[in-house]
Amino acid sequence: MFSFADTPVKFVGLLLLFAWCAAWCGYELTRPQDVRQRVSNVLHLAMAVVMLLMVAPATWTMLTAVVPTFGLAAVFALATGWFCWLAVASRRAPGGRGWLHFAGHATMFAAMTWHLSAMGAMAAAMSHGRGAGSVMDMGSGGMGSGGMADPSAPGGTMWLFALVGLPLMAYLLASSVRSLWQATRPVDPAVAAVSCPCGPGCDCGPECSCYATHARAASREPELVAAGLAAPPVRVEAPVVSTQTCHEVRPVGSRPFRLESLAGFAMNFGMFWMSTGLLVPILPFFTALAF
Repeated sequence: MFSFADTPVKFVGLLLLFAWCAAWCGYELTRPQDVRQRVSNVLHLAMAVVMLLMVAPATWTMLTAVVPTFGLAAVFALATGWFCWLAVASRRAPGGRGWLHFAGHATMFAAMTWHLSAMGAMAAAMSHGRGAGSVMDMGSGGMGSGGMADPSAPGGTMWLFALVGLPLMAYLLASSVRSLWQATRPVDPAVAAVSCPCGPGCDCGPECSCYATHARAASREPELVAAGLAAPPVRVEAPVVSTQTCHEVRPVGSRPFRLESLAGFAMNFGMFWMSTGLLVPILPFFTALAF
C-alpha cells in the first residue's frame, strides 16, 4: 500500500498501470474465445483489479474486510495451478506450441501469490509486534526492540520471503522488458501480405480457423482448373481464437498486438514495482524505487 503524500510518483504510476491493465483485461473478455480462454481472462481481470485496489490503503482495507489477505493468496495459488495445468496440457498437445505462454502466466500468478503471502506475513508480524510492545516499520520491513527477532534479518520471515521472491521478481522484470520490445516490433511483411496472422503457408492445423479456409480453397482448385478457370487467390480470414494462448491471434505490429503488449508490460512491471519493498531485506537499495 502506498500514499500520494509519501510516494507520489509510485502511487500515481501504479494506479495508471493497473487501471490500464484492468481495462484491457475487460476488453479481452469481450473477444471471441473458448471456455479455457474465458476462465484465464477472468483470472487476469481479477488480478488486475486486486492490484489496483492494493495501491491505496482505503481500497485495500475495504477489500481485505471482505476477503482476508491469505484468502486472496489462496485464490491466486489456485489460479497458478490453473495455468500450470494449461502449460502441461499445451505441451502434450500435438505440436506442443503455447506451453511457454501459459508457463509465463503461471509464474506471474505465482509472483502474485508470493506478494500476497508476504503481505499477510508482514501484517501478522506487525500485529504480534504491537502486542509485545514493539514497533514495526512497514517502509523498511524492520522491527524494533522488545525481545523479538528482526524478521528482515538474515533467516527472518521477511528475509526468507525476499529470498523466495528473487527469481519471481527477475521474471517480472524480464517479461516487462520483453513486452515493451513486442510493443515496438514492426509489422511483419510476410504477415501483412495475407489476412491470416499465421503468415503464408499457414499450417496451424484444425484448431485454427485458417485451416478450414485453406481446405475449402484447395478443394475447389481442381474443379476450377478442369473448367479452364484460374484458381482464385487464397485470402483467408484471421483466426478467431487460438487455443495456444489466452487470446485471439493478433498479427505482429498491429494495433491490438501493440496494445496487448503494453497491457502485459503494465501488469508485469506494475507488479515488479509494487513488490520492490519486499526485497529490501536482501536488496536494500530497492528503497530508492519508492519515490
